[in-house]
Amino acid sequence: MAHCFDFISVNAAGLQVTTGAASAVAAIPTTANGKKARFVRLQALATCYVRPSLSGGTATANDVLLTPNEQVILCVDGFTHLAHIQETAAAKFNITPLES
Repeated sequence: MAHCFDFISVNAAGLQVTTGAASAVAAIPTTANGKKARFVRLQALATCYVRPSLSGGTATANDVLLTPNEQVILCVDGFTHLAHIQETAAAKFNITPLES
């Protein structure tokens, strides 16, 4: 029996968002079978902050820090969106759904 982190794959397109000075939200992408991803890989081109949330969530400078050239894998079970906000300037970041 495979466990959650025995392997992961990317079989569906994710999305790229751009952060702003105010918190915004992006829907968590779906996996290849059309279900909401349980895990996502995040990577940013500039420093920003993200927070798993519901549709009305808000990100602040106290949330998960994404820095350039570094990835974060998050369990997003129970959430529908990712709230995001820039640090000092707009940042593009990718949200990639992972499948196991």
